[in-house]
Amino acid sequence: MTDLDLQQVLREIDEEVQARRASGDFPPGMERDLDLVFARFAPANLSGDDAHSLLEAADRTSFIDTDPPTGSRIPPVAILKKVQRKLLGWWFRFVSQQVTAFSGTVVSLLKVLVRRIEALEETVPGASESAVAAARGAARPSTAGDLADHVADVLAGVRGRVLVAEAGDGSLVRALVDRSLDAYGIEPRLDLAESASMQGLEVRDDDALAHLRAVGDGDLAAVVLVGCVDRQPLGTQLALADEAARALGDGGRVIVVATDPTAWGADNPVEADLSPGRPLRSATWVHLLEERGFTGASVRDWHPRYAVVAQR
Repeated sequence: MTDLDLQQVLREIDEEVQARRASGDFPPGMERDLDLVFARFAPANLSGDDAHSLLEAADRTSFIDTDPPTGSRIPPVAILKKVQRKLLGWWFRFVSQQVTAFSGTVVSLLKVLVRRIEALEETVPGASESAVAAARGAARPSTAGDLADHVADVLAGVRGRVLVAEAGDGSLVRALVDRSLDAYGIEPRLDLAESASMQGLEVRDDDALAHLRAVGDGDLAAVVLVGCVDRQPLGTQLALADEAARALGDGGRVIVVATDPTAWGADNPVEADLSPGRPLRSATWVHLLEERGFTGASVRDWHPRYAVVAQR
């Protein structure tokens, strides 16, 4: 009988989960529901992302008790345990004092880091999940409108998967599918993703960057970035360009649909004020895409927005 390689099994499970997630086998909201169930039955203070509760739990468990129980239903065993504790007690105390001192130092360091992260979140909206969620909630859903014809013209003749991120209410995905494009969408707002999915569209509840990172190299024929590029922090915008370049195969096309910075917030000042980031100028997107190996980058005026189109 061969030994079971637990780490290999865990890696295979993780790869399978990522593949299933990327292929859309998981219904929108399924993973969030599982997280809620886990949080309900997990030990207190060890579920969720409350840093202070986790630190308190770490602080409580950082002390090592060197006085093990010696009781037993078998009298000789109880005597043996007491003898062992007597003989080895000095060793246990010596080791535990060092480990406890190290654990206490680590917990203290984590407390300092948490305080600094919280201070950072107060000054940099993009570092706070609550700020990102507020901006996402204030954002208006992306709709096809007059974008559908423009995007479809650019993608004419494309053979392969077309990602629309963010998909909003799914209307742009539907318009592309109606034009015989193999299009699907990513939408981080669960209610919109489920609504689009109920209409028979392939729209998944996910974050644009997280999804692109799960896509294999060269698996996509085209990427349409709309909505997310307006309000994401600069680091995320750069990462979107990186991941789009990796996920697109040879000849793949990218379309960045963004709002001109001078017009940002005219229609929705709440979204503009709460957003962790701001739209980039079209020349900046051209520069970023060319840096990542895209060619033929051009700017299209799709009033009230613009689009930067490029090819791998």
